[in-house]
Amino acid sequence: MSSYLMGIDLGTSSTKTLIIDTAGRMAGIGNADYGIRIPHISWAEQDPEEWWEAVKSSIGQAMEKAGVSGSEIMGISFSGQMHGMVALDENKEPVCPAIIHLDQRSSEDLAEIRSLAGNLMQEELLNQPSAGMIISTIYWMKKHQRQVYDRIRYVMSAKDYISFRLCGEIGTEYTDAGATLAFSVKNYRWCTELFERLDIRKEIWAPVHRSFEIAGEVTARAAEETGLCPGTRIAYGAGDSMAALTGNGIIESGCITCNIGTASQLAAVADQPIFDPQMRIQTWCHTVPGRWVVQSGTLNGGSTLSWLRSRILKTDKSFAQLDMEAGKTPAGADGLYFLPYLSGERTPYNEPKAKGVYFGLSMMHEQGHVVRATMEGILFNLKECLCILDAMSVKREKLIASGGAARGVTWKQIQADMLDMPVYSTNIREEACHGAAILAGVGVGVYKDIKEACQATITMSDKVVEPIRENVKIYNEKQSVFHDLFYSVRDLYPRIV
Repeated sequence: MSSYLMGIDLGTSSTKTLIIDTAGRMAGIGNADYGIRIPHISWAEQDPEEWWEAVKSSIGQAMEKAGVSGSEIMGISFSGQMHGMVALDENKEPVCPAIIHLDQRSSEDLAEIRSLAGNLMQEELLNQPSAGMIISTIYWMKKHQRQVYDRIRYVMSAKDYISFRLCGEIGTEYTDAGATLAFSVKNYRWCTELFERLDIRKEIWAPVHRSFEIAGEVTARAAEETGLCPGTRIAYGAGDSMAALTGNGIIESGCITCNIGTASQLAAVADQPIFDPQMRIQTWCHTVPGRWVVQSGTLNGGSTLSWLRSRILKTDKSFAQLDMEAGKTPAGADGLYFLPYLSGERTPYNEPKAKGVYFGLSMMHEQGHVVRATMEGILFNLKECLCILDAMSVKREKLIASGGAARGVTWKQIQADMLDMPVYSTNIREEACHGAAILAGVGVGVYKDIKEACQATITMSDKVVEPIRENVKIYNEKQSVFHDLFYSVRDLYPRIV
């Protein structure tokens, strides 16, 4: 009987379930969408029950397409949207909707939180709290929704809730724990002193494990709902950024990735925890023990192009067609710039009130210019992040593109030109799901460690995108305009919110 591994990615707008064999070949994949609720300006919520229904649907689709039964799945693990909070009561039922990473309700409390955190940001957290992170959200809730806060018995990240629904056990792992901003990224433990300073209860935080450790087994009830086999082992998994890095084989120091999914990240693997004194970038735990990820976790990525396509252009053109259209427009979009801050921003500017701006429009500009400027805005923002990494002497030797942008010809060329590095890519199409499946394989003993799993299941594409020197020059000249444009309008943001 064949044996397979399952990786479930609980994203911001959809969940995907991937089934691979032990050589990394895709057997089947399922997908189910859900929406974001915005009950008030700057709030962003989702219903955990909708997640669970989507997960069940995607599992069923993946097994049907793969032609496998639940008994053939050796292990399951997860990737998931990071930072957001699911809060359960003593009966393990949600006390409120999930408050996700895009939520900005705690922005007015950030100065107070940071002041109370003080030296812990440098000595333990290696980051500063931002809106949308669990520590900020729960502090806001303590102040503004005390009756709800008092009912909380457990808090967890998104994927950990799905793990709980499958195996009945509550726990988390290092990558998502670090992203709560309540965890010592430096020393792998909950920062209890922070809880004391913020007057937040200590008992609500889940036990923390390594990403590939076993969380539990599929329960009889979950098996009945999903078609999985009771007793199938479940590994904890990882936050989506770290799962995607793992799924692309980016686990060694010096590897860097440009990931453009719903949001976007520029991330480098390091063999020691690195702290940015100005706290512009983040340092997280990697799935590999003793490795960290130095990351610019920006809030805006492919979502801006999705917004442009569906809300503004209202076109049926595919993203591949828009990519081709942008490719016919010259580098620099003939002087059109885009500040991509449709969801505020975390890195390189911790500015939750930031908004998007098109600047330089003229009668000569056409749809292709707007599309290209939108794509370039994401990369200009990431180039600002790269400058921070370089100033900190973070080693970068090889760039691997990931996310939806890894599939766009123009996207990859803009990356190569803007970041002035050859752009490599893997043959993996669903990096976060694949990374989750790798962690499942390590957890159940198919592979001895993550490195062996990556070697067994990941191959590189033979297509490498080299920088075009003339475009590199153009973008280097235009980077300062992008930089200055942000600071020119920054003081206006509070006046329009």
